[in-house]
Amino acid sequence: MANVGELTTFILGAFKSEDDGRVALYHYLKNFFPEETVITPLLINEFYSEALYSQYWQERKTNLQSDVQEVVQRFFSLSHDPFRLDLLWDLSRIQIIQIAQSETLCLIVREFEQTLTADGETFRVMPESDSRAISVRRTSLGEVIVRTYSHLARIQGSKLVPLKADQEIFYDPGMELKRGIFQKLRPAQHTQVRFIAEGNQDVMITAQFVNGFAFRQSQTLSLGSINQESRIFFPLKRLERFYIYRPSDPYYMELISTMERALLMLQTHKDGAFEFARQAFDGGQIAFDQIFPDDKALYSRLRELAKWISSPAYSRTKEVTDEAQRRPTRSPP
Repeated sequence: MANVGELTTFILGAFKSEDDGRVALYHYLKNFFPEETVITPLLINEFYSEALYSQYWQERKTNLQSDVQEVVQRFFSLSHDPFRLDLLWDLSRIQIIQIAQSETLCLIVREFEQTLTADGETFRVMPESDSRAISVRRTSLGEVIVRTYSHLARIQGSKLVPLKADQEIFYDPGMELKRGIFQKLRPAQHTQVRFIAEGNQDVMITAQFVNGFAFRQSQTLSLGSINQESRIFFPLKRLERFYIYRPSDPYYMELISTMERALLMLQTHKDGAFEFARQAFDGGQIAFDQIFPDDKALYSRLRELAKWISSPAYSRTKEVTDEAQRRPTRSPP
């Protein structure tokens, strides 16, 4: 059976321009799938689904279809492998609409996720925002799969179905990132990151960033922990706040503990309290802005720290400390 490696090699000789649909198909296959992956109509339709997430291809879907269908047809006519062209989507008939109500979006996602549900599985759907929904699924083995959906849906027969899950995170029964499987996040509208965690004690994370409508790889990284890369850490933590109990989150608990320690140091006038409090405040402010904008416990501690840091007594202490640091320790000769 023809595979990804063979098709991408064939496409290399068929490029026309940077906005050619075959360029997007090439990078999508090259960056998202192992070379031995068999080419099927479902795989090509998945590419269409991914491409149509971009407004660029929504406006050029006729060109996209003609480019892709031409190269696929030529490839399989030369390879003599059977391929059902009639199973490919007809993009000229695909209607994409934007869902304006979060309740409607959650209903559409819930009906779609129900079609994926196997025996022993449970799931729930919740709004992430007015234009996004989250599905949290627990499998019969106790593993958890989290998918997010944008407000884009397509008409399939008489139903609306989500265009595609734009983020997908897999956990083991202990709610640790599942090893050996690709996780997918979308830190920005036109940026995707796929990463995989491997190993048990010494964890190694390999991350791949893909940008734009042509799915070009922009960067690869090797990390020892996700908190080493803000483009992975912050989007993941923003997502996890909807379904992970915060008192069980080591990052959140360390954040609260550090801020409480800073407050205690300020109240007891410990040496170095001001600088420690400023660092704790800065870290807490970033977490509040980027991850936990609705967290009352974090907000109350930030507000209390801000009062102490901006109080006249500590402001004068900081000025005296700065002046002492600038003053020479000995007179010039």
